[in-house]
Amino acid sequence: MSLRDSFFFAAGIGFLTLAKAKNFLRGYSTPKPFDLSDTEKCINYDFRAVNDWLRNLDGYSNGSYSVAGKNILELGPGSDLGIGLTLLAKGCAQYNACDVNNLATSAPDSFYEALFHKLKATEPDTDVEFLKRELATQKAGKPSKLNYVVRPDFDLIAAFGKASIDLVFSLAAFEHFDDIDTTIAQLSEVCKPGAVVVLDIDLQTHSRWIREKDPNNIYRYPKFLYDLFWFRGIPNRKRPYQYREALERHGWTDISVKPLKTTKATQSSYSGVHSEFRDPCNQMDCLTVLVCARKP
Repeated sequence: MSLRDSFFFAAGIGFLTLAKAKNFLRGYSTPKPFDLSDTEKCINYDFRAVNDWLRNLDGYSNGSYSVAGKNILELGPGSDLGIGLTLLAKGCAQYNACDVNNLATSAPDSFYEALFHKLKATEPDTDVEFLKRELATQKAGKPSKLNYVVRPDFDLIAAFGKASIDLVFSLAAFEHFDDIDTTIAQLSEVCKPGAVVVLDIDLQTHSRWIREKDPNNIYRYPKFLYDLFWFRGIPNRKRPYQYREALERHGWTDISVKPLKTTKATQSSYSGVHSEFRDPCNQMDCLTVLVCARKP
């Protein structure tokens, strides 16, 4: 093992220890790379997420699939419901979201006022009063087109019923699921025939400093050692081919796995990784991928 690999092996252990300690003391509280108090950044993040999804959906479907009139499900919405309100503004019939952590209810009214202002400035025809009513109804715990569900068991079928969803989005969420096969099996139940999934998956180390220096750091460790630092939501270390295989097992078709961000040098991306990940099928040069598929 080179000096560089030895350093990052040891440094990664330190970051894994810190991540587990933080989760134990504070739980999962910061889904975005910045605090919710930074309103402008959070709103721009939500807008960018929606625009990226719509662009990727358009590319995958060759322009044949629209969010208009669709029943949409987002997996892991995070700190606020800005994405849901933006999708409602773009004409979806209903926005549904499921999370294991009740984070979105902590978003202050000032965040939504700023969001509504930007939506109106961006699209003058936006029916802000409609969005405000749906948000108020959701906060009151009544049925709303903004349907936010918190379930520690992440049971999508119990939350949304069978054959109810037209389109599934997720951003940097799937890599946190302990069992991607179970989640995809549930999506197969809740999605209607012809439904589409658009999944933006972050395969990298998540701890901030080491992520930039050594993005594949979490892949340096044998399973038994990585499991010592397990907590719910720790990156699952699944690789692109495993997402494809899980979708295939549950009958999804037209599967596309597209790299979004890669390392500059493929050979160096394998440097120091554990033997479990050295086979080229792991595509260790892929740091983030876009996974799209269709239910027959």
